[in-house]
Amino acid sequence: MTIKKQFMTTTTSLLSYYERITCSAQWLDFNRAMAAELSAGLPPEENRRLFFRIGERVAKSLPVARCDTLAELQAAFNARWEAIDWGFATLEESAEQLTIVHACSPMAMAFGPDTAEWTAGFFEGAYQTWFATQGSPAELKVRAEVQDATGGLPTVALKLGRAAA
Repeated sequence: MTIKKQFMTTTTSLLSYYERITCSAQWLDFNRAMAAELSAGLPPEENRRLFFRIGERVAKSLPVARCDTLAELQAAFNARWEAIDWGFATLEESAEQLTIVHACSPMAMAFGPDTAEWTAGFFEGAYQTWFATQGSPAELKVRAEVQDATGGLPTVALKLGRAAA
């Protein structure tokens, strides 16, 4: 096994372990049952909108001060996430968009892997709210990307950019 492959396997294992322990056992069955009911009762897009609104509320309860640089903004986001044990984010800017990768949240474990399509709405709402407070133009929207196999890492990839027409 190459050193790079061994590193990735170790990293994946560590992040997977962290994800498993972030959801309290006392809430796991309740959250999974609630997710099953939400999935059975509402279409995925309705659940995504619900979780978007929840993300907005959480972001408003954890305000981020005005930041002058992307590095400051990333640090401010991560201070908020760390305070509630919800992982961390990395931000990367390109000409057309800003990529946000959120890692190690308890969301997948709490609600189950089959809910990723709509639980990502939580992060869309939280980051959209925080970017709005930074003065982001209204036409720029945060949207989770369709998740492909990312090496098994517990991440949510999002983009801040112009909404598709």
